[in-house]
Amino acid sequence: MKRVRNGLILLVIALAVIGVVNRETVRVIWCNATSPKAKLDETKDWDGGRSYEKLPYSDVSENTYLNLYVPDTEEPAPLFVLVHGGGFVFNDCESRQAQFMYRYFRDHGYACASVNYRLAQEAPFPGAVDDMKAAIRFLKANAEQYGYNADKVAIWGESAGGYLCVMAGLTTDEDFHGVSFIGEDALSEPVTADVDVVVNFYGATQMEKSESDYDELGIPKVVRWAAGLWLQKALKGTGFDDVKSYWLRKDMKEMTEEEWNAYDPYYYMNKNMTAETNLLVLSLHGDADLDVPYLQTIRLTEDLGNIIGSEKVEKTLFTGFKHADDRFYSDENLAKIKEYLDHALCV
Repeated sequence: MKRVRNGLILLVIALAVIGVVNRETVRVIWCNATSPKAKLDETKDWDGGRSYEKLPYSDVSENTYLNLYVPDTEEPAPLFVLVHGGGFVFNDCESRQAQFMYRYFRDHGYACASVNYRLAQEAPFPGAVDDMKAAIRFLKANAEQYGYNADKVAIWGESAGGYLCVMAGLTTDEDFHGVSFIGEDALSEPVTADVDVVVNFYGATQMEKSESDYDELGIPKVVRWAAGLWLQKALKGTGFDDVKSYWLRKDMKEMTEEEWNAYDPYYYMNKNMTAETNLLVLSLHGDADLDVPYLQTIRLTEDLGNIIGSEKVEKTLFTGFKHADDRFYSDENLAKIKEYLDHALCV
């Protein structure tokens, strides 16, 4: 990351010298290059409750497991499902961002399940979506065994995980049920993967509009290219130019309407959501994000609010925050998320 930061500083200097960069681009690049870094405690010991690491929720892959943390509380703790990001090609349930989340929330009375899912290298779309929904059903079916409360479920995701958590809120079991969870066949009654609260951190909800969004924001393509170099090593030898097409296993420019609909959150929004839908959605995004344009969060909030009610959908835009900015995970900000969840789940 230090190498990328230095590269961005050199890039903004070079662009400024040749006069092809506007003031907004300079601001965004500077925010990315100078974003403060928080220290993540390297100690993983936790004495506040019970830990279940690499708990398999499906036998479809050795990578379909989750890490579950159940705090010692007088009443069963509410369930908070966490879905890591990484462009569908990097990271796991112990990503830096997932650790910030579960360490804070398990210490503040929430049972946290950090979900691992198959990356694009192993399974194309809809693998990650099916995995995530299987994990939710597994967690609901086993709430009594592990000692948490799954009557209402909140889910958080960042970046690619933001897409997945939004999909959890907008889709039904009929839409995605391609992966069974361990023990599902033995149940007398089916378990749903429906969630009650979605907390979306800078999620990629309209991947096909990223280029046009950044054009509207005035961010040059060369800047977006430089910011996305961290993803390019995952594409070597795949025959694809971008990770979105790689995950979908088809060039996004060549997809049919049916293929678009299958992955598009807006398709499920329009198909499944109504004014009677009891879903709460909170989205956070930074206005210096060079990986997912913040215009996507603005549109998601407005468009979903128009369908289910604006009082059920909220957003916060942070000035100067880059993609996956550590300041999203400050105690101050996470305390506000906890207050929101406490109210939403009536804790």
